[in-house]
Amino acid sequence: MFDRMIRAARLDRRLYTEVFFDNAATGDAVLIVAGIYGAIYLALVLGSNLGFSVISFIGILLSGLIGWLIVSGGLWLAGTKIFDGSARGATVIRLTGFTHVPLVLLVAAPFVGSVLTDVVVAAALIWFIAAIAAAARVLFDFDTRKSVGSALLAVALWWVVQSIGIGDGLASLIRFF
Repeated sequence: MFDRMIRAARLDRRLYTEVFFDNAATGDAVLIVAGIYGAIYLALVLGSNLGFSVISFIGILLSGLIGWLIVSGGLWLAGTKIFDGSARGATVIRLTGFTHVPLVLLVAAPFVGSVLTDVVVAAALIWFIAAIAAAARVLFDFDTRKSVGSALLAVALWWVVQSIGIGDGLASLIRFF
């Protein structure tokens, strides 16, 4: 699984093609998303005066998983309804789980100082969007323009839904940086 995570971070198209056909990789995707959100929360606790709370930890994990499903749904909607691609929902969910790997960069945010924190957060989000675009390219067999458009629409939907408080795990964490 760690090899796949490294390949996902490198935006390896072969990885996304491999995961596309591996139904068993859905479990790995769940572990990746939960692990990344858990690591970000723990880094925030260690890098600030915020105390650890089991309820907050579980809430962040659940919000992260819900946010993952929202991104997946947004990518599926953009890819199939706007750009006329074709993909099964379960496959989209599996691949977008692996696109969360770049968000591990946020673990560094509490420790780099206030000047660089915004840079780290922005870099993580841009890298995340690039990973979603790489997955969309494989999922829908899109060119770069459609892949990036689908990724941006998926993330835009995610931010809109987070703004009303649904699946706002990452937004909740970023507020502390």
